[in-house]
Amino acid sequence: MLGKKTMMFVDGQNLFHGAKQFDEDMNIDLVSLAEKLTDGKDLIRSYYFDSFVPEKRDDKEGFYTFLETNGYRVIAEPLRERDEGYVEKGADIGLATELIAQGFGGSYEVAVVVTGDDDFSKAIRYVQDQGKTVEVASFDANLSSGLERTADSITFLGDITDSIRR
Repeated sequence: MLGKKTMMFVDGQNLFHGAKQFDEDMNIDLVSLAEKLTDGKDLIRSYYFDSFVPEKRDDKEGFYTFLETNGYRVIAEPLRERDEGYVEKGADIGLATELIAQGFGGSYEVAVVVTGDDDFSKAIRYVQDQGKTVEVASFDANLSSGLERTADSITFLGDITDSIRR
C-alpha cells in the first residue's frame, strides 16, 4: 500500500466508546492514530465525525479546533432529543456519504475507516466494488462480525495502544 492515496474516516462516538470499554482511562491521541494507521501511505485527508448535545457544542469547540489544526476535517451533528433522551442522527450517515462520495470521485485508493459498527458494511462494499481498498480499525470487543468480514483488513486498536494513547 506504499504511497497509495488514502483517506481516513473516524466514527468519533464509536471510537470513544470502544476506547472506554477497552480501558476506562483510555484517551486516544488522534494525531498519532492517523499517523499509525496511514504509515507509508499518502494521506490526503482525515475526517472526524461526531455528535454533540445542542446546548453543549461549545464544550467541544476546543477539541474540534485542535483536530482541524492537525489535519482533520470535523463534521459534527447535533444529537436529537427523543422521549428516551438524546440519540445520534446524522453522524453515521455523514461518514457513509463521505466515504462513498470521495470513493466514487477518485479521491482515494485506500480508505481507513475507524469504527466497529456494522452499519457501514454496505457503504464499504460500494467503494470496494469501485476498486478501492477498505481497512477497518476498531477495538476488538467493539467490532461487529459483519464489518470484520467486509473489510479488506483489520487493525485491532487494542494491539497498538502504546502508539495511540494520549
